[in-house]
Amino acid sequence: MTTDAKKTLWPVGLPGYLLCAAGFLLCVVAFYPGYMSPDSTGQLMQARAWDFTDWHPPLMAAVWGVVDRALPGPAGMLILQNAAYWGAVALFWRATYRRSVWLGLGLVAFGFMPQVLSNLSTVWKDANLGVALLLASALLYRARQTNSRAALVASLPLLFYGCGVRLNAAPAILPLALWAGLIACRVFPALRSRAERLPRLLPASIGIVCFLLLVGAATLATEALIKGKHSYTGQTVLLHDLAAISLERGVPLFPDYIVRDERFSLDKVAGQYMPFVATPILGVEQTGLKISGDARDMDALRAKWLEVVPNNAGAYLRHRWAAFEWVTGLNQPDVCLPYLFASSSPFGYKTNDLAAHRLLRAYFWALRNTVFFRGFFWLLVCAALGYFSLRGRLTGDLDFVFVLAMSGLLYGAAYFFIAPSCDFRFFWWTMLAAMVALMFFLAFALDRWRGSRRAAASA
Repeated sequence: MTTDAKKTLWPVGLPGYLLCAAGFLLCVVAFYPGYMSPDSTGQLMQARAWDFTDWHPPLMAAVWGVVDRALPGPAGMLILQNAAYWGAVALFWRATYRRSVWLGLGLVAFGFMPQVLSNLSTVWKDANLGVALLLASALLYRARQTNSRAALVASLPLLFYGCGVRLNAAPAILPLALWAGLIACRVFPALRSRAERLPRLLPASIGIVCFLLLVGAATLATEALIKGKHSYTGQTVLLHDLAAISLERGVPLFPDYIVRDERFSLDKVAGQYMPFVATPILGVEQTGLKISGDARDMDALRAKWLEVVPNNAGAYLRHRWAAFEWVTGLNQPDVCLPYLFASSSPFGYKTNDLAAHRLLRAYFWALRNTVFFRGFFWLLVCAALGYFSLRGRLTGDLDFVFVLAMSGLLYGAAYFFIAPSCDFRFFWWTMLAAMVALMFFLAFALDRWRGSRRAAASA
């Protein structure tokens, strides 16, 4: 049999695609019908009632409502998010294996690491954000690599979904949108000719417009779905901040609608306060810190926060730093919540007891306190990759490395100010962005090293 015939029977790229298919099947079979947190349960209930609030992103609940009609329960979303993840990995494999099989295999293989698989098991907004942005990134890379207008256009709905599926997703979207603007100036002839005259201004302007349109579209979609039923989810963080400052000062520094309530007690707040999670201090019965849906109360709360925090910056920063240490796993012997340990089982949807499931759970448990599940590690990786990409003048694939690193870094760093609890899932996109960027950076560095060796040998 000739070499060409062998290649026909066994395509060079087939192993990577088979690994992607195996990863998809492993996740769906082992975790079927999918893990659900209390947040997920609430979103499924809203999806079935087609009645949304913005406590959790209504865009995800709306998608779930459609999927639920075809495959009831969490299973449809489990399949969808794993199809997006492993589809993105397959795109990366297709884009890289011909020039570097090791880069391609690295991009496929990291999907089997514990911090990836453990969160692909669970239907929640953080996993949806991660897979949407990963697939969008793969399409943008494809568009840049092949000048594919179709790939560029296909990335936009995913960026829109990512923007809407987490209320704080904008920092993650910004670098990707700016890069999309740069790619647009390469793949569309009319823009390419204009970009030659304005090589920096035009791509940046298009990227900014793209970002604003994505944020605006996600905001409008959210407003259309909730129909005015605002639940003001951000109040949990504001109340947590004010509680920390009040306890350090020894005086209640809350808006009047709280301190005038006879059920409020600063002593009760002190008994429930923990720096790493906001929910224990919330509730009229627990502390008197009520969750309000009144717009006037929210105006008063924001005004009080803006008054108190600047005048107590030290107490605020100490509180936020303590919360950030917990959520990132910095200086902590144990990671607080590396993944969802047990699934909620509403409507009778219970996880299976297959051997593959049990083995994966043991795998996750054994590595739960490693750097794989510590957000600070992935933030440092993103920061380092951003720096070295700039040092390399963004040549080759370093522009892609820089974009991913900045997306992960900006998104993760924002949790210093807004983390409501200590879940690793908040850094899942940061971790994915760091891993993909690291693979491309190492491949670039290896190519440079080999090139310098060849140049030295021929000199």
